[in-house]
Amino acid sequence: MKARIRPLAPCALVWNYPDTEPGFAALADACRAEGLALTPVTPADTGRTIASLCGGPGSASAPAIEANYPAALIMNGLDRAQLDSFLNRLRAGGVSIPLKAMVTPTNQSWTLAALLAELEQEREAFAARVAAKAAQKEQ
Repeated sequence: MKARIRPLAPCALVWNYPDTEPGFAALADACRAEGLALTPVTPADTGRTIASLCGGPGSASAPAIEANYPAALIMNGLDRAQLDSFLNRLRAGGVSIPLKAMVTPTNQSWTLAALLAELEQEREAFAARVAAKAAQKEQ
């Protein structure tokens, strides 16, 4: 008998970007246009896996933690063309969310806290590389 694995629902998990932000309406419109369920996530969700937040199996795999990360957007269910269209809609709507990621087979088992920490670490490493290149050009 084959195991039936239910695919994760197309969704956009949004962290630390409240509906009072000027770009929130544009984010909601872009999600509707691409068929994504817009799901705000909170510190209470930091112990849940990405898969569970996208409607997959599982619940909290770790306790919730206090997390102070900038706004983040975690997307699932978009192919490359849809992703490009979605990101263009966000830019046109003035949506400013510094941390972005796609759900992957690897990160869907991570907790929200772990993914946010990874995204922040990647952002800091990228900023350091940009600063180092700028310093090299000045010399």
